[in-house]
Amino acid sequence: MLDQYILDYIQKMNYVNAAKAFQMEAKVEMGAVAIDVPGGFLSEWWSVFWEVFIARTNSKHSEAATSYIDTQNAKVRADQKQLLLQLVQHLANQQAGDPQPKGLAHLLQQQDTGLNGAGRNNLLQQQQQQQQQQDP
Repeated sequence: MLDQYILDYIQKMNYVNAAKAFQMEAKVEMGAVAIDVPGGFLSEWWSVFWEVFIARTNSKHSEAATSYIDTQNAKVRADQKQLLLQLVQHLANQQAGDPQPKGLAHLLQQQDTGLNGAGRNNLLQQQQQQQQQQDP
């Protein structure tokens, strides 16, 4: 699919010889691309990516990029807050001697928190270390 978008972009930039050469070498059959925009999907995608990238690293950026970044940051904060609340509840249940406490691993599997695999592994390792310290 990427090769079709590359060919689409080359054709829309009117690089006729380059388009023919790319089509022959990559053996791309030009069909209708799923996202057909005047400048080509790759050009549109690059523009959006660049706006968001610049918004993170530079004070001169568009309001749309700022809004996107703010929304993503708010989602991450909400997910972290929810996970922390569940972790506190889990630890409180363990300390209260809950007869059927749910393990942290089970708790994390139930909740789609947005943490990457490394973040989950770190939390699981911390819980295992705490449990080993409690069990002499």
